[in-house]
Amino acid sequence: MVGPLLPVVSHEDPHRRIVEEAIEAVLSTVDLASVLDRTGHLLRRHFGETRVAINRISSGDPTRAEVVLVSDPRQPSPELGTSFPLAGSAAGKALGERTPCILDPLQPKTPRYREEPLLAAYGYGSLVSFPLVFENEVLGTLDIAHPPAEGLLDCCYEVAKQVAHLVAIALHNSLMVEEVQRLNRLLGRENALLKEEIRQIKRDARYVAESPAMKDVVERVRLVAPSTTTVLVRGETGVGKEGLARMVHEFSPRFNAPFVPVNLGAIPEGLIESELFGHEKGAFTGASRRRPGRFEQADGGTVFLDEVGDAPPSVQVRLLRVLQERVVERVGGTEPVKVDVRVVAATNRNLEEMVARGTFRADLYYRLAVFPIELPPLRERRDEIRPLAMHFLARHATAMHRRPPRVGEDAWRAIEAHDWPGNVRELENFLQRALILSPGPELSLPELPARLRPDGTPSAPAEAAAPGKFEDEVRALIERALSHAGGRVYGPGGAASLLGLRPTTLQGKMKKYGVPAPRARG
Repeated sequence: MVGPLLPVVSHEDPHRRIVEEAIEAVLSTVDLASVLDRTGHLLRRHFGETRVAINRISSGDPTRAEVVLVSDPRQPSPELGTSFPLAGSAAGKALGERTPCILDPLQPKTPRYREEPLLAAYGYGSLVSFPLVFENEVLGTLDIAHPPAEGLLDCCYEVAKQVAHLVAIALHNSLMVEEVQRLNRLLGRENALLKEEIRQIKRDARYVAESPAMKDVVERVRLVAPSTTTVLVRGETGVGKEGLARMVHEFSPRFNAPFVPVNLGAIPEGLIESELFGHEKGAFTGASRRRPGRFEQADGGTVFLDEVGDAPPSVQVRLLRVLQERVVERVGGTEPVKVDVRVVAATNRNLEEMVARGTFRADLYYRLAVFPIELPPLRERRDEIRPLAMHFLARHATAMHRRPPRVGEDAWRAIEAHDWPGNVRELENFLQRALILSPGPELSLPELPARLRPDGTPSAPAEAAAPGKFEDEVRALIERALSHAGGRVYGPGGAASLLGLRPTTLQGKMKKYGVPAPRARG
């Protein structure tokens, strides 16, 4: 026969339950404010009006402590960070002996420690200051005070002692978090300084500015870079227009944003609009997805439009809208897309003549030429040839993991006497080639440009006529072919056939270079 079911009696220690709650409260966060708030509520819920305070040894002075947190239902809390001397305090005695300092009861009339009169004035009758020690490191104190009627030792001493150990862990974790945050802030500042130093090195190395003309160019860059003004860089092929555009970007507040270069002369005419402004899915055959253009890719940064004089008329119209309204419209799209970009354009063509002939929009020209910068050709700044050459030799020798070779005076005279019609680009390419072909300690010039003699003097024939500007030469060639063909473009003996071009290609070039189609002679 089964007897009656008896109720199960719990023998759980209530103090153990309090400690478990304290463990959850203390170890659930590294935020000391949350730790104290939870600990204070826990102790007050079980032991009445309890004052809880955490003091931390000052990092700069181990003889003083500072108030980290206070939870007190009776006494106004002192300002956090308030510092006090440890000498003569219960906290100082607890830290010095690494044992709890017990004041029960408090003696306000004949105080033994500095805390007693003030705590007694607010109705507290007992105090224990627990040293907070973690891994043999003294961190501070946990101070707990109780009203006189309750008696601290009878009520919560053992529980508070265990809670103090947990608070020591929490304080240690908090200090570690603070240290990590401090190191992160320090690392962030050092990283920012290092980035700025690298930027400065890159900017200084971008241009060798020895001549007055180039120093003036760099100064103009420094003046315009902090603004959002559109810049037009002008100069012959190879003078370093893209490098100057990058310098404008790196000196500007946009230096951390993208720098997106676009060579309008290198993109097929039918693809320029899609490349610059993007396209929607299905906008044309092969457009299988939406694709942002270069302006969207450069949002927040800088777009460099190289060879802007080669932009077709349809692209010129859309470029004008970007400069005026800062919006683009994707090919096949209907909604304008806002873009925040700074435009730096470059050309080696005479835009003023193109405006006069009607091949370049005047309104676009004036939008681009807000702040023009003219880059002089290398032949007009010969005093920079040697510093530039030394810079290129050092850079390419480093890339080849070798020392820069010695350059003899004969070689220097030959290099400095040349006109370098390809400008800085031709000089760099020539020196790179010479470096490859000079494995020894001294640089030899095995492949001197055609216009150099071994003695370093120009060897161009006196009777050779200097070439004109590229567009003028092309225009004259087309006009001669048309004249020879009697004005005919198509068919055998037509101008296109004489020039080895397709008729449609020739017509496009005639339009580009402003060559009117003459009437064919019958």
